[in-house]
Amino acid sequence: MAEEYGFFNSVNGDRKYDMEQFATYFKQFLSNGIYHTNNVPALRVSHVSGMQTKLEPGSAYIEGYMYRNTEDIIFTHEAADPTNTRIDRIVLRLDRSVNARYIKAFVKKGTPATNPQPPALQRDDIVYEISLAQVRIEAGKTTISSVKDERLDPNVAGLVSSLITVPTEQFLDEWNAWMAEMNEKKEDYQAAWESWFNGIQNQIGVRLLTGSSEPSGAVAGDIWLKTV
Repeated sequence: MAEEYGFFNSVNGDRKYDMEQFATYFKQFLSNGIYHTNNVPALRVSHVSGMQTKLEPGSAYIEGYMYRNTEDIIFTHEAADPTNTRIDRIVLRLDRSVNARYIKAFVKKGTPATNPQPPALQRDDIVYEISLAQVRIEAGKTTISSVKDERLDPNVAGLVSSLITVPTEQFLDEWNAWMAEMNEKKEDYQAAWESWFNGIQNQIGVRLLTGSSEPSGAVAGDIWLKTV
């Protein structure tokens, strides 16, 4: 379909829209990410104790869909590997499959390794994930080692921001072009002004003189504007 449009009232069922069309419309205006107040993002992840982490309240926006968490959520991570360290992630997962249709927070378990890496985020036509934090679990430990905040990393999360921009470069180019034209023709404009002004003075019989000192050739009826 080359042309798309919406949204109009339906007459006898001739205008029907699904949520994906609304999401496609809304995601033109805002970037994916976490909502914030004065650049302080919500949905903070912290270590509680042992193998538990906590997700604080907050809101997010993913691919035109909204997410809101109104109270603390406690996650329990799987026990540490006896040999190798692993890195889990706390993610927000948009799942557009028919059996899901949600955005929820999950623990995304990493793979134990001698040089552990956080699990890759899934981003396709069905699932889109953003990462809130990395959770490091050292080999053989009974408590979480560290939590790395990822909310401000635009590659995996980031803050919601407007996608609407003003073409300031175009405006500046047009302004500069206009100023250049004015500078090129300023002598012509000056001559035209002086011709008009002198004509007006002759018509009304009054001369307007300017200068920092009283003009020597002034006569009765002249107007002197003193400049400083």
